[in-house]
Amino acid sequence: MISDLDQTLKQLLIKKVPLDPTEVDVCFDMPDRDWTSSLSKPTVNLYLYDIRENHGLRAYDWTLERNQDKTATRRRVPVRVDLSYLITVWTNAVDDEHRLLWYVLGALFRHPSVPSDMFQGELVGQDMLITTTVAQPDGVLKNPADFWGALDNRLKPAINCVVTIPLDLDVAVTAPMVSTRVVAVHGEGEMAPDERVEITGTVHEKGKPDHVIAGATLFIKEVGRTAKTDEQGRYVFRKLVRGSYTLLARAPDREERELIFSIPSKSYDLEL
Repeated sequence: MISDLDQTLKQLLIKKVPLDPTEVDVCFDMPDRDWTSSLSKPTVNLYLYDIRENHGLRAYDWTLERNQDKTATRRRVPVRVDLSYLITVWTNAVDDEHRLLWYVLGALFRHPSVPSDMFQGELVGQDMLITTTVAQPDGVLKNPADFWGALDNRLKPAINCVVTIPLDLDVAVTAPMVSTRVVAVHGEGEMAPDERVEITGTVHEKGKPDHVIAGATLFIKEVGRTAKTDEQGRYVFRKLVRGSYTLLARAPDREERELIFSIPSKSYDLEL
């Protein structure tokens, strides 16, 4: 994935600066003294020097997929990872170096999220945004002089660029779908438990169970409670009690439907 990100950033610079690959190299090498002496033409170098999780975007959420075999699959959302690049320009003339560095800086600021048509390799088809944070004063690299000293090279002006990408952990759990959940809260002494029931269901097009309806409004008459379906056509009602209920379902440009159901039931799905 990191090599695909490298090639994605290379395409971003070639297309958006723009750079002519026959005139300017784009590479990802450690910019030490030996490497510097080997350069033969103007070069933009993106050196990856730090990788860490982005705690500000940390989430322990799971997505839910309903399967045709009456099971559901829960998937862990990807971890967000910050990759820090030090971007330098290497030319024979300082004027050319500063000019090219400025053009690169402008291209990065113009694209706080990497355009999807720049994606390479496994990043193609990526749903989550790949974002960039450019030239910020609170970056990971606090003392450039120490960095260049460690490489035994002269101090250079550089752009610090942090690219945030998703890391899919490929963690998934598949199990039979549960449409009724009962929570029993016990009181003190010999008091009977106080039950609260949670029900879930899906709204789909009539005769097309694969075509779910997002944004449908559901209303339970007996308790005056309302819920809406999410992007997967799924709705939830919480803190109900056992009994019989009347459920009304409405969606734009569709006929209203009414469903009589009891708690517990095997399914609370309905079609519009």
